[in-house]
This record gives sequence, structure tokens and C-alpha cells, in this order.
Amino acid sequence: MELKSIDEVIAEELKDPEKRRLYEEAQRQDGAAIEIYDRRNDLGLSRRQLAKKSGVSKKVITKIEQGDMDFSDESMQIMKQVLRSLGKENDSSLAYQK
Repeated sequence: MELKSIDEVIAEELKDPEKRRLYEEAQRQDGAAIEIYDRRNDLGLSRRQLAKKSGVSKKVITKIEQGDMDFSDESMQIMKQVLRSLGKENDSSLAYQK
């Protein structure tokens, strides 16, 4: 049996359109989570302050920043809401677009 590199395995898996869609969605969500974390820190906001500003609970902000959110349309809408509260509405290259 020939051993394959992880890149080869991933490339094979991503030939499946549904797996590719899920992978790309996960990448967008991860990117948005990183952007939220970076922007919050750039603005000097605590998670509690961001929660109050965005109307999203501190627990959810923590889940977003730690990458513990489920991949769903609802979670992406929450992340868009947080991004908007940070002044990143349509200019965010990482915001989810369906």
C-alpha cells in the first residue's frame, strides 16, 4: 500500500462537491472567528463589552473565538451580527455569503 501525504488525501476528499462546500464553509467561519478576535483586541474590548455591544452573550463570543461554534446558517448569522457591531459589515472579506 502506497502512503499518501496529507495534502494528497485532502485533495482527493475535496473532489466530492459536498465535502468541498463544507470545507470552504468551515474556512470562512474560522476566518470570521479570527477576524472577530483580532478586531475586538484592536479596539481594546473585553468579551463582556463586545457581548453588550453586539447583543450576543459573552458565552457565545467565547465559543466563536475558541472555534467551538457549530457550522450552521444560524451561527454564521450570529458571527455577521458580531462583525457588524465591530464595524465590519460588508467590507469584511471573511463574512459569510451564501
